[in-house]
Amino acid sequence: MNKHTVQLIVAGLFFLLASGCHEELEPTPYVYTKLFTGENNKTWAMTFVEETEGGKVTDRFPIECAQDDDYIFYATSDRLYEVRSGSDICFEDEPASMTDTWSFNNATATLTIILPIFSSNRLPFIVRKLDEDDLTLEIFFDQEGTASYRIYFELTDEE
Repeated sequence: MNKHTVQLIVAGLFFLLASGCHEELEPTPYVYTKLFTGENNKTWAMTFVEETEGGKVTDRFPIECAQDDDYIFYATSDRLYEVRSGSDICFEDEPASMTDTWSFNNATATLTIILPIFSSNRLPFIVRKLDEDDLTLEIFFDQEGTASYRIYFELTDEE
């Protein structure tokens, strides 16, 4: 056998070995948002709010009229979000419930939702902490980005 034939046989064997040893790649779906929703839905309750100035906590208080409200994140493809008012209401014309959508931007850690105590429009909240049963959001209310509210939630139900 000449040198060229041996090289072709070695290259062919290498190709057969390489093609026989590959593993099928299966993409894993992104599951971080399941911390908000669980498998079907998660219900969160607001526990308290902190006011900050220059990164330091200046006040900590409950918003009693909102503490019995339910904030429900659904794991549906359209990302439904529901707020159900409890027996304590914050505003005279407050609806018993409202349904909207939620969105999360991983690059900026921004959760966009309606929190009726702040606005009837969607606002971008920075996710400061998120695990299986605790959620902390922050929203800045000055132009310089030095004053904020941090809103603390705890898990109350998961389906």
